[in-house]
Amino acid sequence: MKKNFIRYIFPSMLSFLLTGIYSIVDGIFVGRAMGDPGLAAINIAWPLVALIISMGTGIGMGSAVVVSLNIGAGNEEKARRTEGNAFFLFFTGSLILISFLYLSGTPLLQLLGAKEDLLPLAVSYLHYILLGGIIQVFASGMVPLMRNHGASFYAMCAMALGCISNILLDYYFVIVLRLEMKGAALATVCGQVLTLILCAAFYCRKKNRIPLSNLKPDRNVILSVLQVALSPFGLTYLPSVTIIFMNIQTIKYGGKEAVSAYAVLAYIISFMELLVQGIGDGSQPLLSLSKGRNDKKALKTYAGWTFLLGIGFGIAGAVLFVSLKHLLPVFYGTSEEAAGYIIHAAPAFALVMALYGLNKPAVSYFYATRQVRVSSLLVYGEIALTLLFIFLLPLFLGLNGIWYTIPAVQVILGILCLFFLRRSQGTSLE
Repeated sequence: MKKNFIRYIFPSMLSFLLTGIYSIVDGIFVGRAMGDPGLAAINIAWPLVALIISMGTGIGMGSAVVVSLNIGAGNEEKARRTEGNAFFLFFTGSLILISFLYLSGTPLLQLLGAKEDLLPLAVSYLHYILLGGIIQVFASGMVPLMRNHGASFYAMCAMALGCISNILLDYYFVIVLRLEMKGAALATVCGQVLTLILCAAFYCRKKNRIPLSNLKPDRNVILSVLQVALSPFGLTYLPSVTIIFMNIQTIKYGGKEAVSAYAVLAYIISFMELLVQGIGDGSQPLLSLSKGRNDKKALKTYAGWTFLLGIGFGIAGAVLFVSLKHLLPVFYGTSEEAAGYIIHAAPAFALVMALYGLNKPAVSYFYATRQVRVSSLLVYGEIALTLLFIFLLPLFLGLNGIWYTIPAVQVILGILCLFFLRRSQGTSLE
């Protein structure tokens, strides 16, 4: 069992780490080339860009869970039909979303706080990202489906190729050619193209090919996928919802420098969030198969290992974050005022990283075992708590209230996760 667990978990962790690198590398190069305005513009545009990746991940994970549950229950035909319908959802969903973002992107960016010199920078970044929107949905969505085939290492390699090319192209486009926001966006799209090429090659193999008949939309299958997909979509997109309101409040209470500081802090905690989500989602095929087979012993064992690994990485990341807090402003090229905000807020955000080690794998566990109500409650409850605290705490604590919002939410969620895990049959943290 341990070898099987390692075979799924570590390639998934590395894949999500690479996704994390995607989310921070643009900020690194743009920050060093353009300073606070570039960092702030990317941070404002990111919630719209993240919708694309979150859609692919949500549909991909939702489909992967339904496929695994059906395989575990011995229903191979429905499993294959579900995988085919996932591709139908990737295509139709991406067309609808990209059309919406292209037509309404500018007013949405204005609502998100892009004003004066920040608006043209944010619009430029979004529009060039949209050029490869369909590619991004397929690339992010096919990875969890490939893991279901036992191809976790191959999926990791697909992500690695895209990530490495993104870093190299970011340097060339942003620093050498001085394309600024346009260059950062094009580097991301090119990286996703390479990831998609490897994903497509996987499904071109004879044993992995999906018959055209399975691409025909099946209403019942689509509904079952979307029901599960709500949780991984929300889990992936939640940081972007947080960014929206954090940006609005940091501009109000601290100005452009505070937004720049939060951009750096958000990059770092999102990196940890993706790492521990990789642990949770990496165990998804094993948890779903065990659930489908009603193998309570295997389910309990895999869940226990998942939480131990997630909590361990969360604590280690928090310690490292605090230790390196003085180096982060230098690395990102922020102003002195933004650097002061980063150093001041780092301990609060380190607590967030530690709690992510429990909370994010817990949500993954619940949707992997099709406890959709619990996973949705945790995901969308987090959004509700964030909205409440982000407007309430600053009234009493000013800018510090903004820095303490996410830690306060994660403490409450940690208590809820422990409560629901104790109630969940077949799982124990003891």
